[in-house]
Amino acid sequence: MKVGFRGLLLAAVAIWLVVPARAFATNGFFLIGYGEKANGMGGVGVAFPQDGLAPAYNPAGMSWVGTRFDMGAELFRPVRCIYHDSATLPVDECSHGQIFLIPNMGGVYRASPRLAYGFAVVGAGLGTNYTQQQPNYFFNFQGRASNPAGVSLTQMQILPSIAYKWNRHNSFGASLALAAQVFRAYGLQAFGPAPTGLGFTSNPNASNLTNKGPDWSYGLGFRLGWLGKYFHNRLSLGVNYSSKVYMTRFKRYSDLFAQNGSFDIPENYSAGFAYKVTPKVDVAMDVEEIRYHDIAAIGDPGPNAANPSNFFSLCPGTDKTPCELGGPQGLGFGWTNQTVYKFGMDYKWNPRLTLRWGVNYGKNPIPADQILFNMLAPGVTEYHLTFGFTRVTHDALTKYLGGKEGEVTVSYQHAFTYTLKGPTAFGPSGGIVNGTNASIAMKQDALGMSYGIKF
Repeated sequence: MKVGFRGLLLAAVAIWLVVPARAFATNGFFLIGYGEKANGMGGVGVAFPQDGLAPAYNPAGMSWVGTRFDMGAELFRPVRCIYHDSATLPVDECSHGQIFLIPNMGGVYRASPRLAYGFAVVGAGLGTNYTQQQPNYFFNFQGRASNPAGVSLTQMQILPSIAYKWNRHNSFGASLALAAQVFRAYGLQAFGPAPTGLGFTSNPNASNLTNKGPDWSYGLGFRLGWLGKYFHNRLSLGVNYSSKVYMTRFKRYSDLFAQNGSFDIPENYSAGFAYKVTPKVDVAMDVEEIRYHDIAAIGDPGPNAANPSNFFSLCPGTDKTPCELGGPQGLGFGWTNQTVYKFGMDYKWNPRLTLRWGVNYGKNPIPADQILFNMLAPGVTEYHLTFGFTRVTHDALTKYLGGKEGEVTVSYQHAFTYTLKGPTAFGPSGGIVNGTNASIAMKQDALGMSYGIKF
């Protein structure tokens, strides 16, 4: 009995949608790559499509991978730690919950020599969980907060895609971005109005601020891509544009995020090249720009660390209401735009074994004076080192599913520890203008495995 490509896709989508996945910050709050082949090469993929996850990088890449399906998962371990020296004893703690399962999946069907269609499912997110056992904890102002404190954001995009091969050198592609995200905040009662809170809002009825359980948001965007191959297919060039994904608001957290709970997925665009140095060696590089600053909840500055008597730097006048939590210019995380550089190489050891390595660098998007709110979202890692390999198989499962050839791919990535130090609006003497009294730090490890089938 042959299950077939379409049946396999339907079954896999059903499985993926019921797996509780959570992703955490690498390049900001995006993963460095999608699929274990790309992850083994620093996350490259705009001009170097390798598997069914090609639509996640550049929908035009589907023209060059044939008919195939890939599905895998990563065990992801992000260590997130904070230090804060406030008016009483300092707090030094690492977030609980250190190992997470992150699935990945994609498929491409080559309908004709010119036309291909497929899909990919990709994720992003961030999260923290602190015990708040010390009474002087920043999030436990005057001991009134619940325990624990933290946030959890998980995003998922399903990318139905189509690619058209214009001629033997050029292909174009497009994707719809169908998105869903779920958010939860807990233990943030300190963000409420004074005198029981720290005064980030003056609204005494700010009930949609914390401890409201999980809230879902849905949205739509698009992606466009081009890929060209030249010099007997040795040189590949590609570009991809991913629009902002416009999401519905988090109604349960309308008093927390700017613009009454708005949290769109940022616009990003990238360009890449790949070159076949020898029949056995490929090198590839991508450059990606992520527009975090354009999303108010992410890009608006948090409490003004340089002037504790004026938390709201976007509202220098007498009316601070628009800049309070949930307002049209509400307090945010203060992230800047991020440029990410990805480089990778593979080596075909023999017809059945390919080895990979890569590096990934993106400057931390969090300014030093924005540490206070980013204790909840310490996405500061910059340098990643990656390795991986693929082993071709001719196993019984591949034959049962109607495939011609199977592949097992393994990847490993390490993000080196990065610590960001800076001031907060709550220093040892009740306020701080110069110097540092806080830090956030993160390091990461991920081990992934996927199974691919060529049809």
